[in-house]
Amino acid sequence: MVEYDPFSDEIFDDPYPIYRRLRDESPVHYLEEFDCWFLSRFEDIWQTMSNPGALTSSRGTTSTHLLTRQTPTGRNISMLDGAEHTRVRSYLNRFFMPKHLKGLEPRIRELAKEAVDQALERETCDAVSLGGYLSVRVASLLLGLPLDAADEVMDWVNTFFDREPGQRGSTKTGIYSAKELAIHLLKLTAERRVSHDDGENVLDRMLTTPLDGQEIDDMAIVQHLNMLVIGGTETFPKVFSAALFRLAEHPDQRAACAADPTLVPDAFYETLRFDMPTQMLGRTVAEETTIGGQKLGKGSGVMFLYASANRDEREFDEPDRFESTRRAPRILSFGHGPHQCLGAHAARLEGRVLLEEVLRRMPEYEIDESGIRRLRSEFFRGFAELPIRCVPA
Repeated sequence: MVEYDPFSDEIFDDPYPIYRRLRDESPVHYLEEFDCWFLSRFEDIWQTMSNPGALTSSRGTTSTHLLTRQTPTGRNISMLDGAEHTRVRSYLNRFFMPKHLKGLEPRIRELAKEAVDQALERETCDAVSLGGYLSVRVASLLLGLPLDAADEVMDWVNTFFDREPGQRGSTKTGIYSAKELAIHLLKLTAERRVSHDDGENVLDRMLTTPLDGQEIDDMAIVQHLNMLVIGGTETFPKVFSAALFRLAEHPDQRAACAADPTLVPDAFYETLRFDMPTQMLGRTVAEETTIGGQKLGKGSGVMFLYASANRDEREFDEPDRFESTRRAPRILSFGHGPHQCLGAHAARLEGRVLLEEVLRRMPEYEIDESGIRRLRSEFFRGFAELPIRCVPA
C-alpha cells in the first residue's frame, strides 16, 4: 500500500516518485485522516472535471479548505457551481479573452522590458521576483487596480501562502496578509464607487454593470477581486522561474528559443506541464459517486493531483523528460471543464512576452545555484528564490 501524506517532508522534497506509485497502485486514494480522496491519473481527473455534477466547489477548493478544514471566509467565483458559476464567469470572461488581451499586449511588452531593464542594471536578479513584477502589474491592468500599489499587493499575496515547519495550512502571518489585501481592495472599491470611473477592467464593470439585473455590493466585489488577484499573481512567477531554470539546464533548447522566438510559447507550455506549481485543487462530494471503481461518499473531499497527472505516462511519452517542443495536446495546468482557469490566456501571453525579452536581451543568463531556495508546502512546489546573473547579449 502506498504511504502518501501530502504534508510529509518526502512530498515536499520530491513528490514525483510517490505520485508514480499512486498512479500505478492506488489512483483513487483515500486518506481517512482528511476524509479525502486523491486522484493522481490524468484521465480520471480530466473526465471528473469535464462532468463535475456530483461534486461541489461551495466548501472551497484548496488544501487549506479541504484538508485543514479552514472555513472559507468569502464566496467568490471559484466556489460557485453550475448555472450560477456560468453566469458570473460569462460576466467577467471578456477581460481574459485573446481579443481583449491583444489590445493590452503592447503595454505588457513595455512592462516586461521594464523588468528586464532593472535586472540588467543590477546585473543580478531573482527570477521569481522578475516574474512577479510582470504578473502583478498585468493583473492590476485587467482588474482595474492602481499600478502604484502593485508591489505591496505582491507582498501580501506571497505572504498569504507562507508555511511554517510542522504547521499545516495557513500561518498567522498569512492570515494577516489576506486581511490586509481584503481591506485594500475594499477601500479601493469604495473609492471607485464614488469616483464613477468607467474603464475597461473588471472592477469598473462590477461597479457599473448589474449582474442578473442586480447591483453587486462591495463585499461581493472584494471577494471576487481577491480570488482574481491571487490567481493572477501567485502562480505565474513560479512557472516563469521554472522555465528559466529548465532552459538553463538544457542549453541547446535555450539557444533554439533565443534564435527562434516562435519556439518560446511551446517552451513555456512545456514548463506548465513539467513544473506545474499548484500541486492540487479539489471539490467536495455533493452526492455519492464512483470514480475509478471507487465509491466516494457524500461530504468527502476530492483532491485533483494536477502535478501527478501532468507526469502520467499513460498520457505523455517520457513524461519526466523536459522537451520544449513537445506540444502536448492537453495538460491540466489550467484545470479543465467549467472551472478551467479564467486567466489561462493571460498567463500564456505573459510567459511568451517575458521569456522573449529575457532571451533577446540576456540569452546566456546564469543560474546562481548557491542562492536557490525552494518552497516547502503541500499546495505549491517551485522556487521561492532563483538568483540569476544577467549576462547582456
